[in-house]
Amino acid sequence: MRRWIAAGVLAVAGTGAVLAFTWTRPAPAQPDRPPAPRTTAVVKTDLTDTREFKATLGFGVSRQVTGRRPGTLTWLPAPGAVLGRGRPVYKVDNRPVWLFFGATPLWRKLDTAGLKGPDVKVVKDNLAALGYRLGGAADELTPATIDAVKRWQKAGEVEQNGVLEPGDVVVLPGEVRVESVTATLSGTAEGPLLAVTAPGKAVAAAVDAQAAEVFTKDLKVTVLLPDGKETGGTVRSVSTEVKQEKNSNGEAASTVAVDIGLDGDVAFESGPVRVRVTSTARKGVLAVPVTALLAVREGGYAVQTGAGQLVAVKTGLFAGGLVEISGGGVSEGMQVVTTS
Repeated sequence: MRRWIAAGVLAVAGTGAVLAFTWTRPAPAQPDRPPAPRTTAVVKTDLTDTREFKATLGFGVSRQVTGRRPGTLTWLPAPGAVLGRGRPVYKVDNRPVWLFFGATPLWRKLDTAGLKGPDVKVVKDNLAALGYRLGGAADELTPATIDAVKRWQKAGEVEQNGVLEPGDVVVLPGEVRVESVTATLSGTAEGPLLAVTAPGKAVAAAVDAQAAEVFTKDLKVTVLLPDGKETGGTVRSVSTEVKQEKNSNGEAASTVAVDIGLDGDVAFESGPVRVRVTSTARKGVLAVPVTALLAVREGGYAVQTGAGQLVAVKTGLFAGGLVEISGGGVSEGMQVVTTS
């Protein structure tokens, strides 16, 4: 488009006036400059890897009690009953099968002085806890142990022979609550009989098998309750069995059962909760947003300074949108390019 601003000199006849015009071209448009890259500072901070998992509040993971003594069931506990050390778990032909605490079940007849093993230790530990005096090594069956068994049998009003068979006791980690009873009176006493849990409120979680490695026995966790409050919890067990279940999308998923005991009382009977796990913590490390990382063709990562220089870095913990970095060219306060 052209513009007449004052081009040439034109005499207008009959007037004596002179008009001056100049014809020019428009100035060329200046190209837009690219915006300056967004930068952020390398910071020194603490990073914590925190994850949350869906779980259910109740009485935790249950375990099955299997009968091992042949005969007829003549008594079974009611669901909800709490069973302690030395109490009957069920009765076979009207003879009690007692509860002992421990980690090793009885697998053989204990009838001869001199026998040694973890099963003997379980018997001696429980008899001692019930008030019976014993002698000898902790894992050795001695004449004094056999005598204590006879006195215990007398108190239980059963035959006093000083012998313990594998089916005479049920060995569990501690006090239990009866969750459900699957057997029926007058039925056979061999096979699955009932399911038990720990007596207090607990949390059960079916965790994706690939993420279950963050859970270990005795790990301290935080349980987020339905009312938004929090309480502490302790991992009691992590199953070694991987189960195939369907997730919320109906897809098959491999899960591991995690049992978590609560550190305090809660008002809720049952319901969905979340479990927060802090698996890794790093103190006073250099970090940048994850969006500042650049993948290098040769392998590894780098960050880019505001001047365009690439600085190779090693990455550490990823947490909360930040990543730990280290390297000879990295320092606190250094400005690096980020995409957000």
